[in-house]
Amino acid sequence: LFYTSNIPIILQSALVSNIYFLSQILSSKFAGNVFVNLIGTWAESGYQRYPIGGLCYYLSPPETISHIITDPIHAIIYIIFMLGSCAFLSKTWIDVSGSSAKDVARQL
Repeated sequence: LFYTSNIPIILQSALVSNIYFLSQILSSKFAGNVFVNLIGTWAESGYQRYPIGGLCYYLSPPETISHIITDPIHAIIYIIFMLGSCAFLSKTWIDVSGSSAKDVARQL
């Protein structure tokens, strides 16, 4: 898993972007719904929306060191999610792309 290309990072980023997108749509259409709030609660700042609660909040990176200090649970969940999802996608990418040690040995 040390080197699996950058595809797992791209896939993880696309996954989180899709979760954000779905959550923002659901939040704008069904604001106040308990299940929608569990996925994500959003606040607006100018033309930008940012997560302030729910799953999307914990999947977003802490913005500054002071945020890490004031909300360490957020930082820990974010780090575990990032490392876990990237490791899972890396392992899956190795199996799917044919770049495992056995596959490379067969090619030689």
